Amino acid sequence: MEAGQVKVWLDQGPAVLLAECEVESQAVRVGEFSVKNPKKEKGWVIGLLQTGEILTVHEDTLHSSDSEKLEC
Repeated sequence: MEAGQVKVWLDQGPAVLLAECEVESQAVRVGEFSVKNPKKEKGWVIGLLQTGEILTVHEDTLHSSDSEKLEC
């Protein structure tokens, strides 16, 4: 994966990869704060093309479109 590629994020539609980042490997609740060395893993800053939202997501939640899977 590289910046500029378009992938699908979960079931939210197409997203452009903007930049690599690190995301916490364990989810926390809204308002919860973890200070004790949270584990990090590779993620991406994405821009959802349908809504314009900018998010940080785990790399394993991004995938190619179904049409690309058929060509491989």
